[in-house]
Amino acid sequence: MKKIVYFFVPMKKMGDENLLDYGETGNVKSACHQKVRFGLNAALAGEIKADDELKVVLVRTMTKKDELNANSLENIEFFKAELSSLTGKKIEPVVIEGEFSETKADMEKVYRALLGELEEEAEIYADTTFGPRLNLMIIMNVLNFAQRFFDADIKLILNSKVLFDRDNKPIEGSQELFDVSPFYYLNNLTNTMQASDGKEALKALDAFFKL
Repeated sequence: MKKIVYFFVPMKKMGDENLLDYGETGNVKSACHQKVRFGLNAALAGEIKADDELKVVLVRTMTKKDELNANSLENIEFFKAELSSLTGKKIEPVVIEGEFSETKADMEKVYRALLGELEEEAEIYADTTFGPRLNLMIIMNVLNFAQRFFDADIKLILNSKVLFDRDNKPIEGSQELFDVSPFYYLNNLTNTMQASDGKEALKALDAFFKL
């Protein structure tokens, strides 16, 4: 099976203090109890099979601060080693570089680059935890494009939750994995819903929530 993983690389340094056990947390309930820096890798453990054709697409946000750019490079290596350890696969990711910017041109550049990595009838896993906030909007549009025109199966849209203490260190036990794909499919429902006006649309939505 073809599987594509989209991951936005964090700019902050992900040191050993970020190693956490995400197993059996949130609504993902991963069976992986190995401590990881990136919750996505725990969620993917067990999902990637030996015979899967895996493509990993990493988005690295570039800034004018050399320290942050160095952090993201280090985080890429952490991510590769971690996912390889959990899946037994050698990870050779596609790395897309985008500017820390909200201009139309820069957003379109990243969006088009992500679309360029799509393949027909692939299963797609995406992580929305890290990176500039507008990346969430970009990836949601990528997934919609993939589903409509590449017959993709959207398997997971992950958001990892962690609380931090006053020293900006993760609080053990606060980590959770959440699949937010229901909200993606809710948007699809809204686009296909038929109603005479807003009140009728809200009634239809409430009826759907009760199912």
